[in-house]
Amino acid sequence: MTFHKTFTYTAISSCLLISTAFATQSNENDTGYTISLLNNCNLVAQYPMNSEQIEAYKALRAEEQKMASLELPIQSIEQELNDYTKQIEELTALAIQESDDSLYIDKNYLKQQEAVVAKLDLLMAEHQHEFDALGKQGRVIGKTADKFTDTMEASFDDIEYNQMRIDYPGRTDSNYQCEVDISNI
Repeated sequence: MTFHKTFTYTAISSCLLISTAFATQSNENDTGYTISLLNNCNLVAQYPMNSEQIEAYKALRAEEQKMASLELPIQSIEQELNDYTKQIEELTALAIQESDDSLYIDKNYLKQQEAVVAKLDLLMAEHQHEFDALGKQGRVIGKTADKFTDTMEASFDDIEYNQMRIDYPGRTDSNYQCEVDISNI
């Protein structure tokens, strides 16, 4: 009986210590996140992020990292896509010659254009699953971004700003550029 009480007491104490350690670790990892609000590149407010905002931001970053990995296969064919597009444009310009009073269509160039379009279509079909995955991930990012935005909506109602910057521990990109008139971007 004494062993059972001692064991129970030790188990409860261990659980409390472990949860305290995890809570402390989580809190330590969640410090240093700030939201800077800018209006025409002038800092108008800066706030520490709360835990809900931090978790939503981390979720958004995780989804963005997934998107980056899904983009890699597409980046590998990007040059080929650009080459086909350029060839199609050039062949179209050669195939259709127009002047003030005439229109000349060279069927040989049209056939060459059709061949290049077929190659482009084949390439697109081979990678369609990757394009579909990008589209699906884009929708996931949109929903995650909406959740992140929802965590902040009421926080800044009374502040006029046109840009927001999130700073977090370990952020090293010092080349942040502010756009004075973001509406023209």
